[in-house]
Amino acid sequence: MPSSNKAVRNVKIECVVFDTSALLLMFTEGIRVVDQVIELVNSPIILMIPKPILNELMKLSRLGRPRVSRASRSALNYIINNFSIANATGSPDDSVVEVARRYNCVAVTCDMKLLRRLRQLGVKTIYLRASSGRLETDDQS
Repeated sequence: MPSSNKAVRNVKIECVVFDTSALLLMFTEGIRVVDQVIELVNSPIILMIPKPILNELMKLSRLGRPRVSRASRSALNYIINNFSIANATGSPDDSVVEVARRYNCVAVTCDMKLLRRLRQLGVKTIYLRASSGRLETDDQS
């Protein structure tokens, strides 16, 4: 029995932080983002979003075009039941960077500008490969 306890202690739990584009992808395109992230990370994960992303989704749910507004409301309901909310400040993009660096999270985004920024900072990323409609990771480990 002690060996099974040791195995449990050696399991790495990954923090995964999402930006608005990745969250909306689930509800605008029907892509099973979280399932694909679980497959790519291949270890237990903690789903996180920074508070500014939550605020952005609330704003989009009220003020966005009808399709984006519906997707934002669906994303908010999903987040409430499945995500941890991280305290962070600044713009939505800045908050993703802050949380990813503070907690050593993998960042999930479909925003190419944010993706480049995260890569430059050495943050592990997962992004949408448009040609395949699937998520991919830069992490080769």
